[in-house]
Amino acid sequence: MTEPIAVEFVGDCWNNPAQFQKQLNQHPQGQPLVLDFRHEGPSLQAFGVTDMINTWLKDRQLLPTVVHLNRWSNPVEFVPYQRLSNCLKISHCFTMVRDYWQHTEPTLEQQLQYKRLFGLFVGRMNPGRAVVLYQAMKYPENIFASRMKSVMPMPWCMPNDNKRELDNISHWLSLQEQKQMFDWYDQNHIPSVDDTSYGAHCLTPTSWIDTNTSLLQHYHNFAVEIVCETYVFGDTFFPTEKNIRPIMAAKPVMVYGPKYYLARLRGLGFQTYHRIWDESYDLFQGPERWSLMQLTMDRLSKCNRDEQQQILTRAHEIAMFNRQRLSDICHGRVSAGSLAAHDYLTI
Repeated sequence: MTEPIAVEFVGDCWNNPAQFQKQLNQHPQGQPLVLDFRHEGPSLQAFGVTDMINTWLKDRQLLPTVVHLNRWSNPVEFVPYQRLSNCLKISHCFTMVRDYWQHTEPTLEQQLQYKRLFGLFVGRMNPGRAVVLYQAMKYPENIFASRMKSVMPMPWCMPNDNKRELDNISHWLSLQEQKQMFDWYDQNHIPSVDDTSYGAHCLTPTSWIDTNTSLLQHYHNFAVEIVCETYVFGDTFFPTEKNIRPIMAAKPVMVYGPKYYLARLRGLGFQTYHRIWDESYDLFQGPERWSLMQLTMDRLSKCNRDEQQQILTRAHEIAMFNRQRLSDICHGRVSAGSLAAHDYLTI
């Protein structure tokens, strides 16, 4: 078998489409096509990967079964190719939580001593996260925000370099609104509560453990975490530490992610908060999803402290249930077979 062809993704950005096309064209006749996704979970259809592969198959008069997918961590999207055994049915980030697990269970009393209603931690910047952070700061008395240090320029200052991105700042804001946001980022400095830079977080094998441990030290400051997931476009379900960390810490969450993310979490046996606040945003992706999330944030923000605490008391019961469910999964008390039996693959 020939060496796998790397298909390189960083969130909703495909870094090497031109190189991938070139390697496809040069692939030896009669050899299986093995694609390595490095444990990332993108939607292949949304990025056009399947279109390129299908054109290649048609030109060579080959069947889809000659295409083998290696380390592709998206169990929900149907493609007619062969998934190798290391294409997991559940994100590897679930078991990675064991490395920063906090064994002291959060109490309701602790959770109700929050200083701000919402918490938001942003690492690698992309257009969507930049807008989410910018617009979330309209709740100055209700948001505890942190932006991970990075030497990388803001996404609108970066050259395209033949990358294929599913998100664009123009999808979010008018030209006038873009200028206002650019000026805001130039004039304001969102503090970072964690000294680890984004580059170190990625390059050092254990730094992601240190980063999560560091962020957890600030969870007493807020009540509900606003999560910005890694893959938010197309048919994908790849929960990362961004959502698994607050589950472990028994924090209620609102998730900026792909369509049906919450529904698929429920398919894994978790509970979400649709009986407490509006989660209809789960039917949408991109700016539409964030707009609906903000409506829910507005409603919670307008409640007085007593009303908020009544809501959060109910939410705490769900959060504690989810913490136990996560413990069962990542410590092997739930078999892979029983997880696969849940109907979270199709919606």
